[in-house]
Amino acid sequence: MDERVKYLKELRNAYKTKDIVTQLSDFKMITNSLFKLTQSLFDNNEKFKYFYTELENKYFRYGIANQSIAKLMGGNKFKLIELDIKITDLFSIFSLTRMQIESYALMFYLFYEGVTATEKDFRYDIYKLNGLIKQSKFKVKTEISIGKKNKILEEIETIKQKITQYETFKNSSEKQQKEMLNPKKAMLNLSRELLTKSGLESSRIDEMWALYSNYAHSEYISDRQFNSIYKINKSTLEETILALNINSIITAKLCIFLCNSFEGVMKKYNELDTKERVHIEIWNKMYN
Repeated sequence: MDERVKYLKELRNAYKTKDIVTQLSDFKMITNSLFKLTQSLFDNNEKFKYFYTELENKYFRYGIANQSIAKLMGGNKFKLIELDIKITDLFSIFSLTRMQIESYALMFYLFYEGVTATEKDFRYDIYKLNGLIKQSKFKVKTEISIGKKNKILEEIETIKQKITQYETFKNSSEKQQKEMLNPKKAMLNLSRELLTKSGLESSRIDEMWALYSNYAHSEYISDRQFNSIYKINKSTLEETILALNINSIITAKLCIFLCNSFEGVMKKYNELDTKERVHIEIWNKMYN
C-alpha cells in the first residue's frame, strides 16, 4: 500500500470513529511540525521584511498554547474532597481555542493577507501603536518606571509620525486618520471578516469563535452549556473533538502559510515525515 494512502486511511478512520486518543496524538504531531518549520526560519537565517518582525514570536507562542490545549484534552486529575477526579476542563479548552482563533486571524492579517508589503508595514505600525498606547496608560510611581514610560511615549510619537507618511493614511478621511493615530483595536479589520478571507468561510470556526467568547468572558451561555455537557449528557467527547478539529485546521493552515512565504521553510517541510505532511495537507483543506 502507498505510504500516503495508508496515512490518509488512518486519518479518515480516526476522524469518522471519533478516536480522540489517535486524533490527540496526531494534533501533537502537527504542533511539533509547526515548531520544526518555525525553527527553520532561525536555522536558515531568514532575512525578514519589517512586517514580519513578530513572526517567530507569534508562531512559538501559538505552538506553546497548542501544547497547553493538548494537555487539557488529556484530562485533569485532582482530588475533590475525598474523591479522585479526572475530568476534561472544556471551559479552559474553549477559552484557549478562542485565543488561538484570534491569534490565527491576527497572523493572517499581519503576514499573509494578499495586500502589498507597504500595506502590511502600515498594519504592523497600527498594531504596534495600539499596544504602546495601552501600555502607556499604566500607572507608574518609581523613577525607573517613569523613565520607561517616557521612552514609550517618545516611541508613540515616532510611530505616529511614520504612520502619517503612508498612502493609506493620506487617502483616508479626517475621521479615519484620527482613529488610525489612536487605534482602539490592534486590527483595522474585523476578526470574522479575516476568518472568511483566510479560507475558513465553509467551516463552523467563525461560529465557534463567537460561541467560545461566552466561556472566555464567563457569560450566561457558558452556564447553560455546563449544565448540558456535565449534568445531562455527562460526556465531553463531542465538544472536545470539535475543538480539537478546529485547532488542527488552523494549525495546519499556519504551517502552509509559512511554507508558501519562505523557500527555506518549504525545503524543511519537504523533509518532514510523510505522515506529518499528509496530516498538514488534509487538515489545511478540511473545510475548504
